[in-house]
Amino acid sequence: MWDRTERVEALMKERIATIVLERLSDPRLGFITITGVKLSGDKRLAKVAFTVLGSAAQRRTTERALRDAASHVQQVLAPSMRMRNLPELRFVYDESIEKESKMLELLDGLQAERGEHGDDGAEGGAEGGAEGGTEGGASDDAGRPAAPDDDDDVIDEPS
Repeated sequence: MWDRTERVEALMKERIATIVLERLSDPRLGFITITGVKLSGDKRLAKVAFTVLGSAAQRRTTERALRDAASHVQQVLAPSMRMRNLPELRFVYDESIEKESKMLELLDGLQAERGEHGDDGAEGGAEGGAEGGTEGGASDDAGRPAAPDDDDDVIDEPS
């Protein structure tokens, strides 16, 4: 169950996102997403995390625009929140999306590197995995084991 702080953070995130989208017409704002709100312990400060689709220059420009618009957003937000004192809003860029993207790129590179070096079955693909391939042997187009070239190579196991 959510405590009061988490409910306030979620409500603030939703309302701030709506205000930024519908009420701010600053041309410096890029394609922005409000990703979260974190209240300080004394609830006097709210860090509003955001991401921007675009270059680093676009990010800096949007960050300046949000910093300039923070007091306006706070004034529009205040009547809709049932709080005695609304926290001061500080917009901060959320780097977690970039970090996640870089991590996925590293993992993809590692996976590609393993594929090039011939690691067997690490990812369980069509060959060498559990989905109809053989364990390192040849197979036909349908994924069935290829017939042996010579009957001498076949070892009969007792039933």
